[in-house]
Amino acid sequence: MVQQTRDIPPQVGTVNNDNLDEELDRITQLGRARADEYTERLLAFVEDMEASCPQPFVPLLAELALARVLILRLVNRYGTRRGLKEARDAFDSTFDQMKPLLENMGEAKGPFPL
Repeated sequence: MVQQTRDIPPQVGTVNNDNLDEELDRITQLGRARADEYTERLLAFVEDMEASCPQPFVPLLAELALARVLILRLVNRYGTRRGLKEARDAFDSTFDQMKPLLENMGEAKGPFPL
């Protein structure tokens, strides 16, 4: 049995590591910028919702709703098993990334609303 090989030019099927690194850096920076923008927009929405809700305001209700939305979106996108894993990973990685920043924010702005 004769195995045929094709001559493939060296540039086909290879990836220039410099270009790949640059593209990954660009995507990472874009993701960070968009994540910051989306975070600001969602925070403004939640604060507006809190300010306009009927009294008494139930603490953490909006925050729990945001967490539920994230979980539901990931389960809808990836299915139950993977979606739940992705949600856990999203919470854990976000918490780890934000913890040092949040620890430097100082004390609470006021008493916890009850």
